[in-house]
Amino acid sequence: MFLTKVMKIGNVTINGKLVLAPMAAITTLPFRVLCKRQGAGLVYTEMINLNALVRNNKATEKMCLVSKEEKPISIQLFGSREEIIKKSIEKIEDVADIIDFNLGCPASQIVSQGSGAALLKRPQKIAKIVQTLVKHSSKPVTVKMRLGYDKNNAVELVKIIEANGADAVAIHARTFKQGYTGKADWNAIKEVKEKVNIPVIGNGDVRTPQHAQKLLEFCDAVMVGRAAVGDPMIFNRIEHYLKDETIIPLPKIDSKIDLFLEYYDLAKKYDLVNLHTLQQRAQEFMSNIRNSSKIRLKINSIKNVEELLIYMKELKKDYLLL
Repeated sequence: MFLTKVMKIGNVTINGKLVLAPMAAITTLPFRVLCKRQGAGLVYTEMINLNALVRNNKATEKMCLVSKEEKPISIQLFGSREEIIKKSIEKIEDVADIIDFNLGCPASQIVSQGSGAALLKRPQKIAKIVQTLVKHSSKPVTVKMRLGYDKNNAVELVKIIEANGADAVAIHARTFKQGYTGKADWNAIKEVKEKVNIPVIGNGDVRTPQHAQKLLEFCDAVMVGRAAVGDPMIFNRIEHYLKDETIIPLPKIDSKIDLFLEYYDLAKKYDLVNLHTLQQRAQEFMSNIRNSSKIRLKINSIKNVEELLIYMKELKKDYLLL
C-alpha cells in the first residue's frame, strides 16, 4: 500500500510517508531518534531562531545537533530577516539534509516579532525569504505553513512558494486565527495538492492510523505532531496499518516505561540529560493510563535524575499494585 513507495524532496529520498512535525521543546535529538526508530521517515528539529543562530548562541547551536541515526533530517528555521539567511545556512548546511522555514507557528511571542504565522499576511515577503533560502542553500528547501492568517488562501501562498524554488511544503490545515481549535480542513490540503507540482505534506488532527490512511488520499505524506508527544510508537502503528491494515494495540505501561528509559539513554549518549526535560517526557509517556494523575504528580516531585530513574523502573514492576 502507501509504504511501498518513497517520496523525494529535491534530491533527498524519504523512505515511507510518515513525518514527525517540528515541536518546540519536544523534537529534541533523543525524541527524534525514538520516532525514527518507530517508523518516522523524516524528522524535523525544533524551530531554530535565525537571529540567535548568527549570534552564535550556545543553546541554539545545541538545538542543531543531529545524529546519523535520525537522517534524513530537516532543520527548521524561523525569523523574518532575509539578510541573515545566508550566514544561518552556513552554520547548519553540513548537518541538514533539508532546510525548512516556518510560516505557521501561532505562538504569540513569535507572531509579535513578525515571524511564524505572521508572515502569512505578507506574500511578497514570503517570496523573498524562499528566494533567499534557495539561492544560498545546496540542500532542498521546504516550508511549513498554515492555510492562511485569518482565511484560507493556501493555494495562492503555495503557488508563490513553489514559484520561488521550494522543493516541498507541509500544511497544517488550520488558519493562524484557529490556533488548534476546530477541525483541520483536509479538503484544503487536497485543493493545494491539485494545484501545485511539488510534494505536499498534510498535517493536522492525525491521531490514529485510520486518520493517516485517509489523509494520504489527499497528499504525498502525513505529518504527525501532538499525537506523537508521549507516544512515538504511533508511527509504528500507522506503518503497520498502512502496510496491510494490521491494528497494533495501544502501548501498555511497561512499553511506555521502556521507551522513556530508551529516551534517557539517548539523552545521556548525546550529553542532553536535564531533570526538567526528563520529567516532562516521563509525564507525557505516562498519560492515558490508569492512575496517570497520581503518577505524574509523583514524577513532578522528584528532585534528581537518579531518583527519577529508580521510580520509573520500580513503577514498571509495581504498577498493578497501585
